[in-house]
Amino acid sequence: MSQELVEANIAGVFAVFDINGDGHISGSDFTSRAGHLCDALAPEVGSPHHDALQSAFAAWWEQLRDDIDGDGDGRVSREEFVAAMLSGAGRDPRFLAAVDRVTGAVFDAADGDGDGHISREEFVRFYHAVEIPEEAISIAFDKLDTDGDGTISRQELIAGTHALLTSSDPAKPGTWLVGKTPVH
Repeated sequence: MSQELVEANIAGVFAVFDINGDGHISGSDFTSRAGHLCDALAPEVGSPHHDALQSAFAAWWEQLRDDIDGDGDGRVSREEFVAAMLSGAGRDPRFLAAVDRVTGAVFDAADGDGDGHISREEFVRFYHAVEIPEEAISIAFDKLDTDGDGTISRQELIAGTHALLTSSDPAKPGTWLVGKTPVH
């Protein structure tokens, strides 16, 4: 079960970024995903949130390409991504720093009222932008809200993202983020 959970979540993360479904992620996929988030959460070109999203996604892509693109074709195949993640790339401090930068930029842009928390409504807008299945939204929000205050804090989202990428424990809140968790 634990290996199945990790593989399902890694595949779910890959699918979020494989915009055209060709089995590869590329710089254009990351640019497109950042664009979707900007359109939904920070539509004003040149605004701090818009620029932070674009910059964070570009930097994460560069790192993934440099570290995971084993055949040097400028794209990361599903196989390359899964193999790298299963071999521990998701626990590398540089990788986690890039993930934290993206997660922080998403959090800041999703926190539309600037209160330091993501409400359920703000979370729904974020999830629609990354095209996560509708049925995952409530479950993911409820699982991420570990303190039960009805909002998601920056730390809850970061911890959840780390769990999504590395945890084999279905009780960890982040393992529900992409709605692919194979828990029976």
